[in-house]
Amino acid sequence: RRLKSIIYLLFLGKLTDKSDVYAFGVVLLELLLGRKPVEKLAPAQCQSIVTWAMPQLTDRSKLPNIVDPVIRNTMDLKHLYQCYCKMQVAAVAVLCVQPEPSYRPLITDVLHSLIPLVPMELGGTLRVTQPTAP
Repeated sequence: RRLKSIIYLLFLGKLTDKSDVYAFGVVLLELLLGRKPVEKLAPAQCQSIVTWAMPQLTDRSKLPNIVDPVIRNTMDLKHLYQCYCKMQVAAVAVLCVQPEPSYRPLITDVLHSLIPLVPMELGGTLRVTQPTAP
């Protein structure tokens, strides 16, 4: 239903900065969860990633179970920040896809909250260190 609303607004030319933030939140959810933005449940029934994810993202203990298995299975334990980073990305995504546009952050705030999660060698501020041998 939300996807239809966004498409409708696109045709009306009524997209805003807040709708851009919503769309960015959907992309974050896609990347984090490894799911399509809209998945078909039955011949005439679809479910958006936002509708599926929101109830689960409000409980931090569920995050490890819903993260994309590719991310979950390829990340090694040497990075102490990996769990924190996933939770931070999930928190940013949840803020971006709030149903009420006025509750969504500015895109600059989204950017400032994600930069610390990007390794320095990629232009961010996260300092990733190799674990020391015992």
